[in-house]
Formats: sequence, structure tokens, C-alpha cells
Amino acid sequence: MLDKEAILNLIPHRPPFLWLDRVVEIEAGVRCVALKFVDPAEPFFAGHFPGNAILPGVFLIEAAAQTAGVMMGAPSPSAIGERLLAAVNRFKFLRSVSPGSELWIETRKIAQAGPLVYVEATVRVEGEVVARGELSVYSA
Repeated sequence: MLDKEAILNLIPHRPPFLWLDRVVEIEAGVRCVALKFVDPAEPFFAGHFPGNAILPGVFLIEAAAQTAGVMMGAPSPSAIGERLLAAVNRFKFLRSVSPGSELWIETRKIAQAGPLVYVEATVRVEGEVVARGELSVYSA
């Protein structure tokens, strides 16, 4: 298990753009499960959407990309170098996410071709899949 301090040592993201609270499972370079509480006080909920607040889908993708970055950076950030999101492939949003939800983000490495790592990502809320797809991550 990794707390927020350990996550900050593995990826460059910082609040307010850090989209992980803790990591509950990790197999370095292979698989990672992270959690994120969707804070109802986030200012973007006022405009997305008034009277029916839902988490923008791009934040689900970002949480998945950050989880992949942790997965690839463990056990240390110097183990692989810089990691950048290169592509979002076949990402589907299956259910909206409300303020106050807890995201369970799982990433799994499915292939690698040179510096590109292909990652399968699944985001769940209360055990139900809310989004899934593939990411390509460039690792220098």
C-alpha cells in the first residue's frame, strides 16, 4: 500500500491535479489499483452540470493515466524515467460519477513496443465499472 507521500515520489503531479489518494495494490510494472475520493467541494462541479453534478470523463482518464504512471514507476521513479500519456484508445464511459464517490482505478500492462507501454484501465465505483479503455504511455 502506498500513501499520498509515496505517490508524490513516483509521479510529478501535484494538487490540485493529483488524482490519486492512495494505492492499495501494486505489482511493479505489471498492475496497480489506486483510490480517489471525488470531493464534492471541487469547483468544477458548479459548472458540470448545475443541478446535476457529474465528474467530467477526462478526470477518469487522468486518474487512470496517473495510476499507470505509479505502476510503471514502482519501485522508484528512476527505475524507468519520465512517463507521459501518449494516447487514449477505445475509452468508454459506462455510467456517470457523482460527487462523493470513491473511484477504484485499476491498470494492467498488456504489451510494450519499444518506449510505448500499452495499459488496460478500468474505473469502478461501488464495484460497478464506470469507465474502461486502453492507454498508451511513453516511457523515456
